Amino acid sequence: MTLFRDSIPHAAAADPVQWAVDCRLQVDGHTFDPALSPQYIKPIRAMSLTDKDCRIGSLIKPVQGGGSTGGEVVVAYWSKFAFGRIQENWQDDLKARERWETRILPSLESAGLDFVKKEVCFARFPHSLITVQGVFSENALNSDTIPYQLNEEIHLWKPGHLSMARDRQTRIWNSKALDISNAAREGTQLHGAFEEGTMEEWETVCPVCGVVHAMHFRWNPNKPELGGLRWDASTRLADGRPDYNKLEKTIRYQFPCGHEVKSDAASRRVLRGDYSAPKNPGAHVSHRSWISEAVSYDQISWLTLIKEWHLAIRAMKSGDTEPMFRFVTRRECKFFSDQALPYSGEVIYNSALKKNRSGMKNAIMRTAKFDWQAGYKHLGQLEHYWGIIMDVDEKANSQLVWEGKVESDAELLAELDAHDVPRVNSWLDCTGTQMKRHLQFCYQNGMNGISLALSRQAGFIHPDGTRRFYSAGKPIFKALNTTPIYPPRRKRDFKTGEVEEIPNPEEPTVVELYKAGMLANYFFIRNMKAAVLAQNPKATPEDYISIDLPDDVSEDFKKMLESWEVVPGHRGSVKDESVDGFRPRSRFDHQLMNMAYHCFELEWKLHPEKDISLLGARLSELGLLPKGNEE
Repeated sequence: MTLFRDSIPHAAAADPVQWAVDCRLQVDGHTFDPALSPQYIKPIRAMSLTDKDCRIGSLIKPVQGGGSTGGEVVVAYWSKFAFGRIQENWQDDLKARERWETRILPSLESAGLDFVKKEVCFARFPHSLITVQGVFSENALNSDTIPYQLNEEIHLWKPGHLSMARDRQTRIWNSKALDISNAAREGTQLHGAFEEGTMEEWETVCPVCGVVHAMHFRWNPNKPELGGLRWDASTRLADGRPDYNKLEKTIRYQFPCGHEVKSDAASRRVLRGDYSAPKNPGAHVSHRSWISEAVSYDQISWLTLIKEWHLAIRAMKSGDTEPMFRFVTRRECKFFSDQALPYSGEVIYNSALKKNRSGMKNAIMRTAKFDWQAGYKHLGQLEHYWGIIMDVDEKANSQLVWEGKVESDAELLAELDAHDVPRVNSWLDCTGTQMKRHLQFCYQNGMNGISLALSRQAGFIHPDGTRRFYSAGKPIFKALNTTPIYPPRRKRDFKTGEVEEIPNPEEPTVVELYKAGMLANYFFIRNMKAAVLAQNPKATPEDYISIDLPDDVSEDFKKMLESWEVVPGHRGSVKDESVDGFRPRSRFDHQLMNMAYHCFELEWKLHPEKDISLLGARLSELGLLPKGNEE
C-alpha cells in the first residue's frame, strides 16, 4: 500500500527555483543561490511541470558561467515531481560518469529524494528514474520514449544526434527538454535549435539612464550604440608585452549612453538584467531559446576575457584560428562564421594618398615582388608579370608605391631601376614549369626567388628548431648547380682544422613558403589597423602595423585583393586549389599573392638594430609577440 501511494507523484511545485531554495539543493558543492546565476532563472522556470507552453528550451551560455547549475536544478526537480523516464545526455560516457559522481548524484541526494535503486549513472525513484549517458553511440538515443531530457554540451555532439534525441519525445504532448551548451559553428544542429526558438537575449539595465542593453565584449567606435568592453592598450612593459597590472585599472564597460562601469566586483554586482522579448517573434511558444555573453556575468573576470582575447589574436598570426573559435563560441557565445575573425575584413584604401615614386617618409627599405604569367592565348595575352613596389619603415609599416603589369623581363628591370629598388630587395615567384628559367633570371640580376612547390608542407624547421611558414632559404647558385656570384665566407673548425665555406649573405636566395601560413600572416597584418581602432578608437599609429594603399590603384589590383577568403576550419583541397583555412574566390589572385610575399619579407628581413625580424621586433613592441621569439 505504501509502495502504491509513493508511486503517485506529489503535486508539482509551480516554481522550481523557489523549490530548490527551500530544500537547500546542493549544486557544485554549494547551496543553490539564484542571485549568483540570474541568467538561468527563466530557463529553469520554463522547465516547470506547471508550465504548459514551453516544451523545448535551448540555452546558449558562456563557459564558467554556471550553466550546469541550471541543469542540476531542473533534473532534481523532475526527479522529485515528474512521472516517467528522465535522460541526461552528455557527449560521451566518460564525461557522463565523471559528472554523475562529482555533481549529479550529490545534488540528487541533497534534495531529499527517496531512492529505490542507485547505480552508476542510474537512479530509480518511486515514480521516476534517471539515466545519465553519453551520446557518442547512436544506440544511446535509439531507446524508448523519454518524457524528460537534459542535453548538455551539444556543441560537442555528433551531427544529427540532437534530432535523434528529439525523436524520443514526439509521442508525448507534455514532454520537456532543456539544451545547455556553448555556441558552435554556424549551420550546426545547435545553431538550428537556437534559431528555431524565440532567440531571447540577456539585457542589462544601465544604472544611469535605465535603458536595457545587451552587453557585448567587442567595442566598435563606429557603433557606440552597441556598447562594449574597453581598456587602455598602451599600458605595456619595456619589451612590448601588456602590463596587465596597469591595464586592469583601465578596464571599464561603456554603455550606449556613455556611462562606464568599472571592473571591480562591487560595481558589477549592482547591475541587473533580464531576457529580451523574442528576437524571433515567429517562433512557436513551445520552443524558447536564450543567449548571453560572458561579459554580462559578474563572476567572470573581464581581465580574463581580455587576456584570452590577446592569446587568440597572437595565435591567428601563425594561422591558428582555434583559440579565436573558442573565444567567440565560449566567451562571446556567438555562432562562429568568417565574419567572427577580426583580421578578415575588407581592404581599406587611403583617399588622401596617391601612387608616387617619392614613397613613404622615413622609409628604411624599398622592395618589389613580381609574379610571372604565361598569358591566355584565347584572350590575346602574351607572357607578362604582375608586380608591386612597397616602402617599409622601421615599425614594419608599409606603403604601396607602384602596382601594375609589365610585358617582359626588360620592362621588369626597368621598373626596378626607375623606382630605385635594390635588386637584393626584389623577389620573383619562380613556382611552376618555368622555375629554372626564372631562377636563372634572378641569379643573373641579383634578385631573390620564391617557390610554392612545397606550399602544402605544414611549415619548415629552421636551424634553431623553430617551425616557420618559410624555409631557411637556399642560395640560387646551388639550386642551379653553378658558381656563386660573391666569394663565399670561410669558417674554420679549430678542433678538426676543417674549413667550411658559407655562402655570402648577398647571394640571391630562393625560399620555400607554406601557403596557408603565408596567407595567415598576410591577413593578420592587412587589417590590424582596422581591428585595433575598432577596439580602441583613440589608438594611434604607435598601436598597430599598417599597410597604406593609395585609392588610385587599378581596378585589377582591387579585384585581385579580394580573390581569397578566410574559411575557419576548412581543410585544403588540391581540387579547388584551397589550403587549410583559406579558399580562393578567383584565380585572378596575382597581386594578392604579391602582397602576401611582401608581408613574408617583413618576417624575413632583420631589424637594422635588433637581432630579430622587422615584423617580430614590431610585434614585440605591440605586446603581440614575446621579445626575441619570431613565432
